[in-house]
Amino acid sequence: MKPQGIHPTTTNISQPKMSFRGKNAVVTGGAGGIGLQVSKQLLAAGAAKVAIIDLQDNLEEFVKLRAAHPTQSVMIVKMDVANKKGVEATYEEIAKTFGNIDIVVNVAGIFNDKDVQRTLLVNLGGIINSTLSALPYMGKDNGGKGGIVVNMSSVVGLDPMFIIPVYGATKAGIINFTRCLANEKYYQRSGIKFVTVCPGATMTDMFTNFTEKIIFPETSDETYRILDRLNKQSAADVSRCILNVLEKDKNGAVYVIEGKRVFPLEMKPQWTGKEQAL
Repeated sequence: MKPQGIHPTTTNISQPKMSFRGKNAVVTGGAGGIGLQVSKQLLAAGAAKVAIIDLQDNLEEFVKLRAAHPTQSVMIVKMDVANKKGVEATYEEIAKTFGNIDIVVNVAGIFNDKDVQRTLLVNLGGIINSTLSALPYMGKDNGGKGGIVVNMSSVVGLDPMFIIPVYGATKAGIINFTRCLANEKYYQRSGIKFVTVCPGATMTDMFTNFTEKIIFPETSDETYRILDRLNKQSAADVSRCILNVLEKDKNGAVYVIEGKRVFPLEMKPQWTGKEQAL
């Protein structure tokens, strides 16, 4: 079913698309799931250099990735995105190795509503750490070439889902953070575009043992009923949609990814800052 209030994208053949050939990219959470698939898609599309930042190891997949793209550079950095100083040092290392950074796709995230602090630090803090650490190496005002940052939120950041309030809160924060940075004044100065993607239910390992990680165990039966009803998509489906979003190259856009399709979302202001007339 198509999400309410949004419409599937249509391709405008007169609108130039971003070319990935020769571009340098960073993907957080790239050791598995959606992040790994995004890394694969970027390399397949011709990206020259891809850096994967993740706390997890996936040596087998990394070996395959490098073997499949022997003329392209794949850099692996083991780092916790919640570690601000570590992430800053990681971007410094990537910039020295790559020369410049054109694309950042922030995917890293966890689900464990029982561990509130860790969920906040990784999901929201990690996105903020990675994004802000990339800016000095991307911004035209700092000698960079500009570029694009795509931050992954979720549909539960748009509409509340009562069974996962902590996870949902982090995803709502990502949307607001990314839209703030997409302000035209920032873009004119830095040449960096900011986009948010909000995937629907996706088959990844993140939600293994789901009911053991929710804060209200009495909702477990309802949780299973909800999960069974959801139309799930694969990580590869979502990654292809993320590359489609990168091609669109639209600053400030918010997209829902559902059923292997991309839906642009119209974000209407709810507060004008003006007092109502008495």
